Amino acid sequence: MRGILVYVTTVYGLSIGLSLIVGLTGGHDSSLIGLAWVSMFLPAVATLIVNSTMNEAPLARWDYLPLSYIPVALFLIPCVLHATMLPLMAIIHHGLQWQSWLVAQADGVYHTPDSRGWGALTLPELAAHIALKAVVGLLVVSALAVFEEIGWRAWLLPRLVARMGARRGIVITSVVWALWHVPFQLSGIQHIDGVSPTTLALTLPLGTLAVGLILGWLWLRTESIWLVAIAHGSSNNWGQYAFKYLEESGTPDKDIVVLCMGSLALLATGVVLLWRWPTDER
Repeated sequence: MRGILVYVTTVYGLSIGLSLIVGLTGGHDSSLIGLAWVSMFLPAVATLIVNSTMNEAPLARWDYLPLSYIPVALFLIPCVLHATMLPLMAIIHHGLQWQSWLVAQADGVYHTPDSRGWGALTLPELAAHIALKAVVGLLVVSALAVFEEIGWRAWLLPRLVARMGARRGIVITSVVWALWHVPFQLSGIQHIDGVSPTTLALTLPLGTLAVGLILGWLWLRTESIWLVAIAHGSSNNWGQYAFKYLEESGTPDKDIVVLCMGSLALLATGVVLLWRWPTDER
């Protein structure tokens, strides 16, 4: 238990420290906002500190990637979010307004923004660019997620499960993980235009907790660090992928409500997984 307390104290201290650096230098507009990527390395750093001082290593299986669970890791969280949030967005805004460049112009091609650097594309070329961006984004974020999962699912979760059982261990790990993100939301590291940091800190942890239930279930079913990293990367990158191509609604308060409904749908999914398919069955 002492090792668990040292890990949690260390990883929270690192989270608060990084958030203070960014928050006190301008928040989301800080010249140091690029340090946001460092946040995903902090759990692995905390495990290194605990391992070096207390000989408490992560319990990761680096040689195991169950192929049968890859579709679940890739698509479960994004599908739940899109199936819940897109219809709600359509209802609230009386339809989905896609960005104007996603409509073919008079010459029959799609003129993408200069910021994307894609130029003028035919429909198959446009689809290929969007798909490639999705794949590259997933690979990059999943690679970063490995470092976060080393701490949460490969280090903390197995130790809590050993002390309090699978379901309770998953829930506690998810709560601790969700609250660990709060300093990032208050400091501007996690940011949504038009939404105050306080509102983010009060709403986003619900979605993080819900994702944690699903990741915890996947980990206990497979004990594969690669699998939970893929699921984590899919959640971060594909979880709201369609919304990246919608016009800004101008009503961030309504968008937060939609996001909360998506979080509730994920929470329900996680609860069903934990109670219908026990995690201790391999």
